[in-house]
Amino acid sequence: MRRILFILFDIAIIYGSILFSFYLLGQNEMLEDFQKNFEAFKIVYPFIGILYLVLMYTYGLYNISRKTFQDVIYTVFLISTSLVIGIMGICFFMRDLALAFPRSVIFISSALYFFLLTLKNLGYWYISNRLRTVKKIVIFGADSQKLKNIITKNYSLFYEVIDQYSEYDAAMLSKIEFADEIFICSDVHSEMREAILPFCIKNNKEICFIPQYFDLSIISSSLFKTGDIPTFRITNMELSPEERMVKRFIDLALGIIAAILSLPVGFVLLILIKLDGGPAFYLQERLTRGGKIFNIYKFRTMIPDAEKMSGPVLAEDKDPRITSVGRFIRALRLDEIPQLINVIKGDMSLVGPRPERPFFTEQFEKEIPEYRFRLKVKAGLTGLAQVEGKYNTSVEDKLRYDLIYINNYSFLRDFVIMLQTIKILFLRESTEGIVSNTPIGNE
Repeated sequence: MRRILFILFDIAIIYGSILFSFYLLGQNEMLEDFQKNFEAFKIVYPFIGILYLVLMYTYGLYNISRKTFQDVIYTVFLISTSLVIGIMGICFFMRDLALAFPRSVIFISSALYFFLLTLKNLGYWYISNRLRTVKKIVIFGADSQKLKNIITKNYSLFYEVIDQYSEYDAAMLSKIEFADEIFICSDVHSEMREAILPFCIKNNKEICFIPQYFDLSIISSSLFKTGDIPTFRITNMELSPEERMVKRFIDLALGIIAAILSLPVGFVLLILIKLDGGPAFYLQERLTRGGKIFNIYKFRTMIPDAEKMSGPVLAEDKDPRITSVGRFIRALRLDEIPQLINVIKGDMSLVGPRPERPFFTEQFEKEIPEYRFRLKVKAGLTGLAQVEGKYNTSVEDKLRYDLIYINNYSFLRDFVIMLQTIKILFLRESTEGIVSNTPIGNE
């Protein structure tokens, strides 16, 4: 109920801002035809509410309790900007009916609802954080120290780690009684799980666990009774021929549109890179569906022949091989623009697991046999691992995101991931390099 009220209040702010802008401009006789302009708004207004709901869900504004102060402001700004672009797009495509919607109203109201939404959401964020009690948690698993470090660094306002166990201990169940929530790492063996889970359920303790790779295949399983025995069928992690056909059509259509729109930016980048010295483009072998090798296109961001001496290594944070122009291009991920050629050619999809190099794939598969499952679908320009993780997220966690995407595929999820990609373009943490030259994922 609280979330519904939260959403209704936001929509009231948006519509109220637009109506106030109409009133303000109308009172000052700054609209050519108030009646005609307002009739255009009456045609468009249902789409504005729907668009806001989509943007709010996509960018996670409905759940801001675990966001930072800066992230709340950035999220509202992104939604407000996207709403302006969306409203203007709706007016353009409905030009005979809605083109009279004044641009002055759109821009003035956007400034107003950006301010009011920011004020309202920051107020809610502040109050909810002040009223929140810190949850006591216990972590189980050999990787418990890694998880503890992440929680301590990023979620100290929400959690306090009171204990951690890397292996079975007779005292651990008594410790759970003092905890509010239990975190279980993926490496916890079945016997330990069987001891922990029933005890937590019996004592009403919340459970949060990192899934094993096999656990992820259950996401797409379906109930398949065998007589009167409930069973679950796990299908192959692949898209159906119909899904692949529709996905290819969407990739081709949106890929061509995106390529045309990015031509001016691409032309400027091409000149800047050439002036910096060396070729503008960089080709590299990558893997896509079925293990097929293709050459990926990128704008060059490193010095020519950067790997001639070092061999295949990934970019580090403050990597000296990255040029001054390349550092700027990488910060905004503009080096990925030429990959639209790969999408149009059919080597890649707009959304999917990021394409990995054969050299690293071979290494990863030796350590994690499930890594080969990424090749069940086409590689993507962006993916769930990119919008939810960072460049330096571990290969194990990126793989989990990729398998979640493959096992829970839908056209709607693709659309949401594409919108979420816009959000991470301007977040520096999403492009941070790795700390050392240990391979952890693709470039």
